[in-house]
Amino acid sequence: MCKLQKIRNRKAVSQGWACYYCEQPMWKDNLATFAAENGITLRQARLLQTTAEHLTPRADGGCDRDKNIVAACAYCNIQRHKGRAVLSPHAYGLKVRRQLRSGRWHKLRLRKLS
Repeated sequence: MCKLQKIRNRKAVSQGWACYYCEQPMWKDNLATFAAENGITLRQARLLQTTAEHLTPRADGGCDRDKNIVAACAYCNIQRHKGRAVLSPHAYGLKVRRQLRSGRWHKLRLRKLS
């Protein structure tokens, strides 16, 4: 297991296997089991695969260190980096939770938001 995977796993455990942004549960090893346990399709479950998210993107000088990595679902990670300007982690988290509450994010609400 590489350094980044180890950091991702530590962060996922410390976050209770909840995405840093959308606060929904994530999976690492067994897609089918996760989907069945949560009553969702395999396609939906793929969106919630855990990834290592760089708070400061590598392109902007971010490094592979604990202080710069959080665990985020694949959907949130990909969406954060799609736009021209990457929002700060705080601003992005607010945007994600606001859109999730109104049903406009990934449409998976398996846990209540804080």
